[in-house]
Amino acid sequence: MDSRQRTLAAVRPHGRTGVELGPLDRPLVRRGDGDILYADHLSTEGLARKYAGHAAAGPQARGALVEVDLVLETQTLRQALGARGPVDYIVASHVIEHLPDVIGWLKDCAEALREDGLLFLAVPDMRFTFDRGRTLTTTGDLVGAHLAGATRPSAAQVYEHFAKAMQVDAEAVWAGRETRFPLFAGHGPEAGLEHARRVHETDGMIDVHCSVFTPDSFTAVLGEIIALGLVPFAFRELTPTPFGEIEFFALLCKCEGATPAERAASTPLPDRRAPRPARPGWRSRLARVGRLGDPR
Repeated sequence: MDSRQRTLAAVRPHGRTGVELGPLDRPLVRRGDGDILYADHLSTEGLARKYAGHAAAGPQARGALVEVDLVLETQTLRQALGARGPVDYIVASHVIEHLPDVIGWLKDCAEALREDGLLFLAVPDMRFTFDRGRTLTTTGDLVGAHLAGATRPSAAQVYEHFAKAMQVDAEAVWAGRETRFPLFAGHGPEAGLEHARRVHETDGMIDVHCSVFTPDSFTAVLGEIIALGLVPFAFRELTPTPFGEIEFFALLCKCEGATPAERAASTPLPDRRAPRPARPGWRSRLARVGRLGDPR
């Protein structure tokens, strides 16, 4: 199944009301599938301006974007829904890794869902993306960001992105052809430090991946957060990254009536089949920058 088929099989939208977060020009649930509302941090017009000429982001023109129903720039999803909530399900594809406060976001999603409502996540597996060289996100990282009330990527997260983003060949990783993938042009430790300093000194905002996960690390971290009683979700299903693909899928169920221990009991066991991430050291990255004259 492709991502859309997996989504439809998980949330079964026909006859139900749901929200898809950040669909841009590639919604997984379409208008004809059921009663679906599209939500994003900006209006359709605002997104068109933001992504104009942005080749990596995908949508290039106003007409390519779905019409945003719920603008979340200054309000939570529950507030934006108003009388239309709570909803039966929420879909978020490649959203959670961008969030400065994952725990706070999960709480917001829970408030917008009815009891037994579903949250379906498609999450990039860092082993097969430009995040491959980064350090896995820990429970402590997410707890610290939540307690600090984080609203933008930290200087540390900005550093990690610009210092380590690499041009990963996912097919080569799956085939076991391990290699030292080159960094993107303009990236490397010095670039990471420059961007980190800039956001620290100006309180600026750069959209990077705040969190990086594998299926194992995601279930371990989220399972611990669930066991701590920080979010009212339980795992319904975890689909490890299918062979040849770059993302895994998690289906969570809101169950406020259960205890944290009862919710945590459904956390999946680790899956050890897929390749593990490389751990290139900072010395090798600096050496490559100095030897080649660019981050590759």
